Amino acid sequence: MTDQLDEDGFVKVERFKYKPVISSKKKNKKNSRYTFQDPDDWNIDDISINLKQRREALVNSRFYKDLLVIFDDHLVATKPHDIVCYGIGSMQKSKNAQYQFVLALLLRELLKIPGTMYIFDPVMTALDMELCKLHKIEIIAENEDGKRLADKPTLFYMPHCGRGLYSNTLSANWNEKHLPNVTIIGNRFDMYVGSQLEKDLKRECPYLIPAVDILDVVLFPKEFDNNQIFSDLSIQTFPKETIDKLEPDFWLSVPKDVQ
Repeated sequence: MTDQLDEDGFVKVERFKYKPVISSKKKNKKNSRYTFQDPDDWNIDDISINLKQRREALVNSRFYKDLLVIFDDHLVATKPHDIVCYGIGSMQKSKNAQYQFVLALLLRELLKIPGTMYIFDPVMTALDMELCKLHKIEIIAENEDGKRLADKPTLFYMPHCGRGLYSNTLSANWNEKHLPNVTIIGNRFDMYVGSQLEKDLKRECPYLIPAVDILDVVLFPKEFDNNQIFSDLSIQTFPKETIDKLEPDFWLSVPKDVQ
């Protein structure tokens, strides 16, 4: 039987999956204890209940209300056709991944994405993949190392990814035609460029160095759940009017031996 989704896009469930651990004395109800089911034993109903709780906590937070204003002012106008999610992690195993996944679903809804939502992370479990299919998210079959060409306006949702992965996404779109199609929600590039050795940056993430001079950055609000899940994230875009003013030599600023 096909799972049914509720109005929020989550699986309808009839009950919570808690395991009672009853005291052997059984004097009264106060002697009963309860433990949460181990995530390794979750099914699709269990993970859906969990995500609904995460969604409720997120949308009722001050952080999210502030984030909606930022999205209205700076993200809606990018009109992404697709969303590509890299590096969220395992929703079955990680609290951070659960919140980040919920925000990705909210983004698809808020932006009224007309195209496809894609996802890839090598740590995703079979249950994670089942969850993605249930939410009509296309799982990228092979690890493309972030090197996806943005033929259409594309939102790359990459919270807390490695700096090399950000650089790879830029490398795949490093020209005046495709780079304006790229919007990245991820860690600020200037955090890396301003604080780490240039020789290391040139070796591990060479495209971040010239990128910081041509992108627009809008920071996320600072606080949510002790500022860990969405800390230091931002919306980073490459305005076409900026790209159009670049000299041809700019695109050669990354040496060919590292491209």
